[in-house]
Amino acid sequence: MRVCILSLLLLSGCTGEDLLCDAEDAPLLQAAGRDALLFPAEDARAIAVLFHGLGESSCTWTDRVEGARISARLQGAGYTVLAPDAGPDKAYWGTRWPSNDDVDAIDAMVAELDALGLIDASLPAVTLGHSNGATFAPIYAEAGALDSVAAVVANGWGSEALSAKGSPPPLLFIAAENDLVVPSPMTTQAEQRARDAGHTTEFERDAPQPLDRDRFARIPGLDEDDSRALFAALHDADLLDEDDLLTANPRLDRAWSNAIPAALDEHRDAIEEQLHVLYAEHRFSSDNGDRIQSFFDDALER
Repeated sequence: MRVCILSLLLLSGCTGEDLLCDAEDAPLLQAAGRDALLFPAEDARAIAVLFHGLGESSCTWTDRVEGARISARLQGAGYTVLAPDAGPDKAYWGTRWPSNDDVDAIDAMVAELDALGLIDASLPAVTLGHSNGATFAPIYAEAGALDSVAAVVANGWGSEALSAKGSPPPLLFIAAENDLVVPSPMTTQAEQRARDAGHTTEFERDAPQPLDRDRFARIPGLDEDDSRALFAALHDADLLDEDDLLTANPRLDRAWSNAIPAALDEHRDAIEEQLHVLYAEHRFSSDNGDRIQSFFDDALER
């Protein structure tokens, strides 16, 4: 469902051809020719700008379980969450530096939303991205019109934008141990380059984690009984070891797909997302929520 807020309907239009998310209550709007999700926070203290990965869309932050969890968490912590879409003709963020059309497009969106009173562009900002969006996040933090005080690079590979300016924003790099799309060493090297360029950096490495019997209950539509039934099915298929760790990368070995009980088949995509997170593969993980929020909160207090 598209939510057209205030006079934005008249200014930018809301047509059936625009991006639609699966979540019925997705707060989608359009500004400066681009779609975005906007989660206003009551008495907002900052703006959190979230950038999706390659081939995805802003709906990542409401349709996918892990994206929805982090956007809801930040909103609850006093951050107005703005999740722009990369654009109607592509699903990736440009990483050219210092000239970048996507920076200009997001600045135009921010200016329009500010003029409508939907966000307060004078607030400090933080940026977070995954994969290709993670590469773009520090670019926007350094070159965008918002006063960005910190950026999170989750499973990203860095860019030439990781160079010092007057007061370069601190960066938190997150790498997944078994990432086949953006191998962990690429993120490690990007962190080193950023530190050499003058950024204050922090680093988090996601390792494989055991499957908790109630893990899948975080998926909308599944409860603890469903989660435990799914756990049992994976265990009976010998897809978990004695420590309840996945025995194979779910990206390469799809035996897990045949193990899903028929009654839960409609949740296959969300189940796959959880398996990738548990195996420390190339997926955004809200399990880093504590670290991300404290990183942002600390930056705001400086």
